[in-house]
Amino acid sequence: MVQKITIPAQIKNILFWQWLITFCVTAFLFIAKHDLAFSALLGGAICALPNMYFARQLFTKRRIAEAGTLLRTIYVAEFIKLSLAVALLAIVLINYKDVHPITLFATYFIVHSCMWVVPLVTQVFTKPTLKQT
Repeated sequence: MVQKITIPAQIKNILFWQWLITFCVTAFLFIAKHDLAFSALLGGAICALPNMYFARQLFTKRRIAEAGTLLRTIYVAEFIKLSLAVALLAIVLINYKDVHPITLFATYFIVHSCMWVVPLVTQVFTKPTLKQT
């Protein structure tokens, strides 16, 4: 039995911030140095697109199955996500001769850090405060 569910709000929040940071870095670099902006856009997209694939694989269709099957699904989706990121990176580095590797990788790692920073910041700002009586 296949049950359709939606992507959780926390995951959507991470994906939203990944794309927002990609576009903000690209816009800033477009204003500062035009030739770096496209490399930043590619770096952010190389990070965000595989993460979108992974979220979609895990959360849009969930099969009612045993734990081993679910774990295998997670491993396969993660392997495909990593393979997709490596393939996109190779395609860009081989075919786009005007790429700035430092800008590409810096934007990739900044966008990648959203997976850790966004949940931490969200948890800090939504944590209930204790009243002292």
